[in-house]
Amino acid sequence: MLAALFKMMSDGQFHSGEELGRALGVSRAAVWKSLKRLEDQGFPIQRIRGKGYRIPRGAVLLDLAEIAAALPADMAERIEWQLLDTVDSTNAQLLKQLSMKEPRALACVAEQQLAGKGRRGREWVSPYGQNIYLSLALPFSGGAQKLEGLSLLVGLVLVETLESCGFRNCALKWPNDVLLGGRKLAGILIELAGDLTSDCVAVIGVGINVLMNDAAAAIDQAWTSLLLSRQDGTLNRNLLIAEFIRRLFEAVAVFREAGFAPFVEEWQRHDAWYGQPVVVRTGAVITEGVERGVDQRGALRLDVAEGQVLLNGGEVSLRLSHDS
Repeated sequence: MLAALFKMMSDGQFHSGEELGRALGVSRAAVWKSLKRLEDQGFPIQRIRGKGYRIPRGAVLLDLAEIAAALPADMAERIEWQLLDTVDSTNAQLLKQLSMKEPRALACVAEQQLAGKGRRGREWVSPYGQNIYLSLALPFSGGAQKLEGLSLLVGLVLVETLESCGFRNCALKWPNDVLLGGRKLAGILIELAGDLTSDCVAVIGVGINVLMNDAAAAIDQAWTSLLLSRQDGTLNRNLLIAEFIRRLFEAVAVFREAGFAPFVEEWQRHDAWYGQPVVVRTGAVITEGVERGVDQRGALRLDVAEGQVLLNGGEVSLRLSHDS
């Protein structure tokens, strides 16, 4: 019933409980109960006596048919899809499956993650039906060394996707965050499986805050969502996912042949902190300098007192120096 409710309400207009119940053949109380459960989890439902209920325009539940229909047919057919209501994490789901089948393109999306994680083992807050929790498993040859810069490429594709869907001023924070208005909007987590010296699989996890508007107590850094940006872009998660996958497959085809080098200039055009004084922490080592973008392998260029150093990914946190 919830999916049908969302389709009826995705126009962003007010709908009375009586109207919704009549269309679905259920009581007004049943409608209230379904929407109240989501409202209690922080879903942005507006309720006004005498007018009814309203959800953000374009807010729908995930639908694999809608995602596939928005992709080129041959691309959709190359992916083995799965949609889950709840899961520990979409990355973990795919990693468990890789041991049971030959590597191929797999995609997993979920309405909610119960144990979502970001880099450095941090929890990724994952309320029901509000955000994008997506993982893609893509096979690569040539070993892990050939994957240098992949997380940066995914971030760039994500920014370009959001721009094409109507969201301006998204920026990249090395190595794998997307910012909007200086606040975290999305994150990327890549985990590898298989033979890291030869044929392997990259499980690319992407989390995007789409409709979330109340999670301050659970998140230990400044964050935002597409809804909170108040921009006139699409909030339909199915269309956002399809556009991201389309662009990612096209970019990965180039990446397989030429690595990250063809994307350096465009990545730096979206670099949030280029030319800014930053502090980089790698374990117990702290490096201060001026951020100068990335090299052809995706390493961070940092101007320090002794010259320029290159820093690779891993256990690194990056903050503007005046925030340290």
